[in-house]
Amino acid sequence: MMRKIKLTRANKSILLKALAPYYYRERALGHITQEVGKLILKINSLSADKRANFSAEEIHLMRTTLNQLRNERLSKGQYTDAADDMLLKLF
Repeated sequence: MMRKIKLTRANKSILLKALAPYYYRERALGHITQEVGKLILKINSLSADKRANFSAEEIHLMRTTLNQLRNERLSKGQYTDAADDMLLKLF
């Protein structure tokens, strides 16, 4: 199942900030990171304010990593509105 999501410049930045630590953590653990790497490249290559198709697996990965980023920021008492906005777009 594919779903179209509109990515603004800010949302692209938030997604990349969420996915990068996950990618490097998984890589350090010796896990396969090919799919995460492809998703990072896909998001990075998209023009801002355009709709893009994402698979259910890609959306699940984005939700998971954004939620991790949001929870890390909340635990530090940091601002999370941008991550919250992006999570709402994915639901």
